[in-house]
Amino acid sequence: MSQVLSPIACLKQWLLAEKDAGAANPQHAVLSTVASVPHPVPHARVVALREISEDSLLFFTQRGTRKVNELTANPNAVLTFWFELHQRQISFEGEVQGLSAEETAWYWQNNAREAQLRFSSYAPTSGQPIPSKDVLEQKRERLTMELKDKPIPHSPLYCGFRFRPKTVYCYSYRTDELSDVSRFSYSEGAWIHQLLSP
Repeated sequence: MSQVLSPIACLKQWLLAEKDAGAANPQHAVLSTVASVPHPVPHARVVALREISEDSLLFFTQRGTRKVNELTANPNAVLTFWFELHQRQISFEGEVQGLSAEETAWYWQNNAREAQLRFSSYAPTSGQPIPSKDVLEQKRERLTMELKDKPIPHSPLYCGFRFRPKTVYCYSYRTDELSDVSRFSYSEGAWIHQLLSP
């Protein structure tokens, strides 16, 4: 075992390499959660990372959804990135922490206007049956007209989470030789690296 830098540095390098190779949305990852007892059924969905810091990964969503309910009941989760163009995978295991109201408001204000309009259009009915997508498109058009020269009000449904990893697995798949597999474990303020057999 040896002490190494944060594996988040590896994530940043792989994200940049994938983007430079032509990937459209390399910052998207699969978030896996598990409901609390008595029905601990795993569930996964793709989320877009908003920010990467030295100790956390930030993403936003809407209140009332299955993922928020599950993260509130059980903050343990997994974030997995798959970089198709380089045949790499990096999987973060850890816990999420909800942002404060002040932090959430700041990120809302600094979000793109079109993203605010989209969110305000679909968030109130997210996950619910709708007669057609036209309902949401019409709502977005109406909001666009009504708020043409005004700031988009902060939606009370908008919320964010910081994902703080504790264990990270990095995979580099190879067809001509053995694949590379590493595990990073956070202990006493430092990342410990181990090379694993694939």
